[in-house]
Amino acid sequence: MPLKLLIPVFLMMNLSSGCSRYPVSGNIKMDKTDKHPMLYLIEPLSFNALVSSFEGKVIDSAIIDQSGNFHFEKMPVSGEKKMYLLTVQKKGEKYANRLEVEELEKSNYIPFVYQSPAKIIIKSSAINMLNDVVIQGDIEENTAVTHLIKKRSELFAPPKSHQTEQDESQLLENEKELWTKQKSLMGSVSENDDVLIHALALRWVSPKGDYERIPELVKSTCQKLQKSSPNHPWTGQICKMSASLPLTPGDTFPDEPMPMSNGDTVNIYTMFGSKLTLIDLWASWCAPCRHENKSTLVPLWDRFHDQGFQIIGYALDSSEKGWKNAITKDGADRWLHASHLQGDVSPLFEKLKMTTIPANYLVDQNGVVLAKNLHGEEMTQWVAEYLKK
Repeated sequence: MPLKLLIPVFLMMNLSSGCSRYPVSGNIKMDKTDKHPMLYLIEPLSFNALVSSFEGKVIDSAIIDQSGNFHFEKMPVSGEKKMYLLTVQKKGEKYANRLEVEELEKSNYIPFVYQSPAKIIIKSSAINMLNDVVIQGDIEENTAVTHLIKKRSELFAPPKSHQTEQDESQLLENEKELWTKQKSLMGSVSENDDVLIHALALRWVSPKGDYERIPELVKSTCQKLQKSSPNHPWTGQICKMSASLPLTPGDTFPDEPMPMSNGDTVNIYTMFGSKLTLIDLWASWCAPCRHENKSTLVPLWDRFHDQGFQIIGYALDSSEKGWKNAITKDGADRWLHASHLQGDVSPLFEKLKMTTIPANYLVDQNGVVLAKNLHGEEMTQWVAEYLKK
């Protein structure tokens, strides 16, 4: 090669690979966005802070130039791999660690795994940082991160059309659909033992941090991480949260004294069916609960009660009149009913670590939970199959 060509070629190679000399660098497209051209590096110091506004620690910042390029001169030195976040903020935003977590299409952060002295390159767009994000470099866990990002986008992409009015049955169907998506997202990391990946998936199944309706996912994650990463602080935090959540299949329902509609107080176990009991948690003011009474529980009782099936209803009501009127109106007077008539201040719900309805538990004659939160035809089919045994 002629000598006069060596300098231009060298310069071209140096420019094209210049970003790679930094530990973290890349390109964020800033066109058509109201974001400030500054990238913030966030370290989530706890499991909850992983996907939560204002909780992550801001440890550095980098300017995004007119071409969208950025780089961080250095990264924290650690003896283990850690999860970090890159985030951009709207112009005028006071807090660098605000995360847009509820609307997927407005995401303003990118999670990634890093350990010094690795070099990684991240590319995305400020409009939606989790859309078409690319993470390249030496950390293999980032392949799992990008896979998880894509899986989440597939499962939780906003619907093209918004349904403005929903009846009671549709609300229960929506919850079932959400549960299916949440299980699928956690299932997508089932072959991975890394605590950081499982923690990210678990935070993404409920960005608001509400796991009351999905304690199974928290419990199974805890059990897996206790084997693979027992000493990691996030394992301890996840397992502590698991212990504060409601019952899951395999647990035993507490034998609590129940204030019955006839004025008696009776321990719940004494009222169990000989084979199967549905403990239905409801209220007279809960529209989906009332729909379930009439459309599912009445025919379920009529069909299976003589086969050893029992229903015990417990209501979050404060008005005795309203409660009993609803029982009669729904045809639910076929089965047993209890309530402390203290509204949301319920000793039973406190014991169960619950706050939301409709909810239910199917238990055997010994009080062991067999299934939970089944509704409609799914409930009917489950009961029919169980009583065939």
